[in-house]
Amino acid sequence: MSSVTPSAVSEQRCIRKLVSVGFVQSFAKECPDDLSRMSGWIPTRVLICVMTFTACWTNYVCRLQMPILAVPMIKAVAKPNVTEGVCRSSDEFRVRRAVSWLDPGADLDNYILSRQIEAAEYEMIAKMHSVRVRRNDVEQVTRPSDGPIELFNGLPFDWRPEIRGQLIAAYSYGNVPGNFIGGVMAVKWGPKNAVLWTSIVAAVVSLISPILAQFHWGVLLFSRIIIGLTGGITFPACHALVAQWAPPNERARFVWSLLGGTFGTILTYPMVAGIAESTNWETGWYIPSLLMMVWIVVWAIVAYDSPIEHPGITEEEREYIKSAQAGTVRKEKPSLKETPIKEIFTSIPFLSLLICHFGNMFLLFFYQNVMMLYLTRALGFELTKGGFAASLPWGCRMLFGFFFSWAGDTLKRKEIISVTLIPHLLPGVFLLLVGYVGCNFVLANVFLVLALGFNGAASIANLSNNQDLSPNFAGFLYGIMNTAGCASGIIISPMVEEIAGKYGDPIDRWQILFWISSAVCITSMIVFLFGGSGRTQSWNEIRSRPDTELEAN
Repeated sequence: MSSVTPSAVSEQRCIRKLVSVGFVQSFAKECPDDLSRMSGWIPTRVLICVMTFTACWTNYVCRLQMPILAVPMIKAVAKPNVTEGVCRSSDEFRVRRAVSWLDPGADLDNYILSRQIEAAEYEMIAKMHSVRVRRNDVEQVTRPSDGPIELFNGLPFDWRPEIRGQLIAAYSYGNVPGNFIGGVMAVKWGPKNAVLWTSIVAAVVSLISPILAQFHWGVLLFSRIIIGLTGGITFPACHALVAQWAPPNERARFVWSLLGGTFGTILTYPMVAGIAESTNWETGWYIPSLLMMVWIVVWAIVAYDSPIEHPGITEEEREYIKSAQAGTVRKEKPSLKETPIKEIFTSIPFLSLLICHFGNMFLLFFYQNVMMLYLTRALGFELTKGGFAASLPWGCRMLFGFFFSWAGDTLKRKEIISVTLIPHLLPGVFLLLVGYVGCNFVLANVFLVLALGFNGAASIANLSNNQDLSPNFAGFLYGIMNTAGCASGIIISPMVEEIAGKYGDPIDRWQILFWISSAVCITSMIVFLFGGSGRTQSWNEIRSRPDTELEAN
């Protein structure tokens, strides 16, 4: 006869509840002491902050798979009268050898260029003799369009550059309406459920993407629209979560958690590129999707919409958050009927913020969607090294964002400098410089890192300004902002293929693209300097609902 202690019975009951259909709600109801003990170790609002950070992280993993995997997944097709990127030409190599003493990184650059030239010459000889080119002893053939569905085949598709641009832009086709839907879902069903169910859909669709691609590129494009739609919901929902959990004096640090997408980018570029190069591009879809499913379980257990609903938060912490937010954040969730839509769309400060955020998102999508193409096609990096180089600017953005999230309140209070200048003017200047360094690998990467790094100050500018204007409708505002901002993702990839891609990605064509990006950043900043505001707007106030209506909700 086995002896079972009461505590063991309690633990077994909790475990059984966890694996049941309503495992999250059951855990909260049946095991509140466990949650309370966790809150004793770490403040609950810190756990929520960590979960919003990881939510943005996983969002970017799904977002970036296509821009990264488009390189090994789609074979570059040679066209007549098309010149290769200037950094890969033998003439450029000879010129650089002549002035190598001026550049301390020239030896490394010349080594990379020499290897690329050798590969290009070998490929040219092979084509002249109608021989299939081999790289790393692997036969470079394309997947037949009418072939059977195969797993882990690893062969690239023979798709045109225009198709590549559309596949990369497809995420934004869904992301634009997804952001508006996300703002509505955060109001109607709560941010936790909005993130939970859309993440499940994104993980499943991403997991089966290699199979969908084998049916037709149009099917893959549609799947990317679905992932974009689900991804658009994450950030408005997280902003609604921040508004409910962040005391005003900690808001900048909470908004910094929304830079979790930046960390996701830092991780995703080298991880997915490394997986694709060491195994095959299909595995680059599978592994991140499976890891995301593990995260979904954690989110379902830990995240809650507000301190009032959280069963494990200590009474002291709950009261601290409520008292700190008194007068600005309403404890009841506002309904859609109470949302001042007319006032929002006629508010000059909000419309200025809308334009400013568009400029910020244009910069981010420019990096996300095309940086791998620039590094691998124009500058000539190998896939894994290109992935590592593409992640460096995001690492700098995250570090700068962390600094500005702590220093932001001081900068605003003492008016040392307009915080809008940092994430828009400086990136615009550095992007211009990238366009003029040509094939200087070192300077190009330094300027790219600094351009996106200073954009980390967006955590105290456009990324938090919606919280300043209206804490009660922060999620809804961000949904509108990101709807407009993510429209830039629709424009950028086709624009890049039209200006540079179809000409073989020469550096002079990329210079045009850097000019355009710089102009968008600086222009949007100027608009916000004249029309923006950091004050809570009058329409943030919500008319009190009758008691009967409150009870019904």
